[in-house]
Amino acid sequence: MNRYSLIASATIALLSASSSLAQSVEYQYSSKATYVPKQDLNSYEAVPNGYEIAYTQLVERHGARALSSPKYDILTKQVWTLAKQRGQLTELGEKLGPITDQVTAANKTLGYGLLTKIGEEEPSGIATRMAERLPLLMRNTSQQPVCIQVQTSGKARANQTAHFFMQSLAKDVNYVSDDAAQCYQAQTQANKIDKKMVNKYELYSHKTNPAKNANYQEYKGNYEAYKAFKKSDKLEAVFDELARLPQTKLLAREMLERIYSKEFVDFLEHQISDDKNCDVAAGDCFKTNTRKPDETEDDWKYVQNEVDAASKLYNMFIIAPGMLREAQAQGGEWDLKQFITPEESAWFAYQSDAEDFYEKGPSFADGHGVTYNIAKPLLKDMFNEMDAVANDRQAVKHVAKLRFAHAEQIMPLAALLHVEGSQKSASPDELYSQANNTWRGGWVTPYSANIQWDLFKSKKPNSATLVKMLYNEKEIAFKDDCNVFPGTQYFYSLNELERCYRDELSLH
Repeated sequence: MNRYSLIASATIALLSASSSLAQSVEYQYSSKATYVPKQDLNSYEAVPNGYEIAYTQLVERHGARALSSPKYDILTKQVWTLAKQRGQLTELGEKLGPITDQVTAANKTLGYGLLTKIGEEEPSGIATRMAERLPLLMRNTSQQPVCIQVQTSGKARANQTAHFFMQSLAKDVNYVSDDAAQCYQAQTQANKIDKKMVNKYELYSHKTNPAKNANYQEYKGNYEAYKAFKKSDKLEAVFDELARLPQTKLLAREMLERIYSKEFVDFLEHQISDDKNCDVAAGDCFKTNTRKPDETEDDWKYVQNEVDAASKLYNMFIIAPGMLREAQAQGGEWDLKQFITPEESAWFAYQSDAEDFYEKGPSFADGHGVTYNIAKPLLKDMFNEMDAVANDRQAVKHVAKLRFAHAEQIMPLAALLHVEGSQKSASPDELYSQANNTWRGGWVTPYSANIQWDLFKSKKPNSATLVKMLYNEKEIAFKDDCNVFPGTQYFYSLNELERCYRDELSLH
């Protein structure tokens, strides 16, 4: 890949995009946007005559959380501390250190990676609206508790999301809560779940080798290809280009020079060590190991230039809306907006979106789906569930299957489905931008992002089984190749979906 040709091809689009960003009055939070349902449930298209809801399934990202590990806060504080020692803080910059300490304290108290109060509220609200949307399915009859199957990635924040979803659902629905093998086992601790309800091969697929399980071994080639792509020169090159864009460096400097002296920002740009074995005590080295207690491999994060420093500050900034309740418990909001303008947030949201787009979303047009083929086991199971209901052959009768996972499952699944916002990959010679692509982290994978499929059946002989999709609770179409059921806008026959997703359901 020619790095300079990428810059040249992107310049006009990016200048146009940056001009519109300059007029923006709203802050942007990329994939850390808190959840808002995208459609009022009373405005959904009416179910076709003669049809009734028979089944539903959901894939949901976990709710708003604390920082996944001590990195953005720790690295921001390391940079700030050195500037403080050198007497190179501005009046505004003096405020950043104490606020960063508050952020760190709140994350330590809550637990890095765990759900915030808002993160508990998000799945609770989705559950309430699901029960309201599907009253015939989610009936509350004490004599007939319904079986609802639940699966998670096994990670604490996904388990918590399942817990708060099911707790909320219990207010409206009488479901089986003592059968982990076939339905659901009530969780005695929110962050833990019975191992029978854990499926890492579908719900933590980006870090789980399918070769280890006979049921998923056929997908090992997709996993190996994805792992290789993440380490590829091609991906590294496009990340380098994003960091080197003139607007990135310009806005990084503008952000930092409100906090630090020009001399210190010059130091960050030109004099920081790029040696990953550097010594933090040396005065030109910023790094931290984010390895978790249950992990065996080190996971170092670094600040190696001024863009890194600005990016770390932005990534600490975007955690704030989801931690609003925790900040209020300390006495008030953190007011991180005083350090970052809306224009800067929009640009660094674009940077974050671009990285996710290339690494976990639609990615390169010549990539043969390497970033989203890892979602094929999940998509296959979703279709298997629908087929079993359509043909009355469920091994265990259940009215719903609810899966709780991560952004790393939502992004590739949306790309594999080729749905709204995830239809278009990037040409190898044209850098992704907000001007040439509709992919946005705030739509594709905010906290609690969810994809729901409702299945409808008719009692009339030989009637088609119908399926409708909701994305973040908004009715959306399946991919363009799929034909809607006659007389409807968002309903599709299951047979038609199986036809138009034949390639996506294949192994490679």
